[in-house]
Amino acid sequence: MKKLFLFAVVAGLVSVTSCKKETKEVETVVNDAATETEQLGDNIADKASEVYEDAKAAVTDAPSIENPQLQEWVNKLHDAAAKAKAASYAGDQTALNEAVAEMTSLNESLSNFSSDPEYAKAEAYYKEIQAELEQTQM
Repeated sequence: MKKLFLFAVVAGLVSVTSCKKETKEVETVVNDAATETEQLGDNIADKASEVYEDAKAAVTDAPSIENPQLQEWVNKLHDAAAKAKAASYAGDQTALNEAVAEMTSLNESLSNFSSDPEYAKAEAYYKEIQAELEQTQM
């Protein structure tokens, strides 16, 4: 009986000790995986930012306009065009559709500035951006 009891105690100690080792190994693997996932996420975010900046640089610069409200409109158009180009480069159809919808909305609001002397300049910029985006999608 003593031998059986001693054997049960030794078996219990061995199993507890090996479980602790396995737990530490699992924790190490989980921590390593978490670190790698975080680094991968950072790399993807950096690459997305780089693609956006490249697309923004590829879009014709917004013209300078005296009217601050019309200038804001032109700047928004430039940003939407950069988003559209980045989405096109990345093959992200959803983001491309959102950017094109934003540009369409901006085009509709351009008529609010029809009495502005620089309306033609803003309209020409819209058409230039539109032509650039059509070439990108080909």
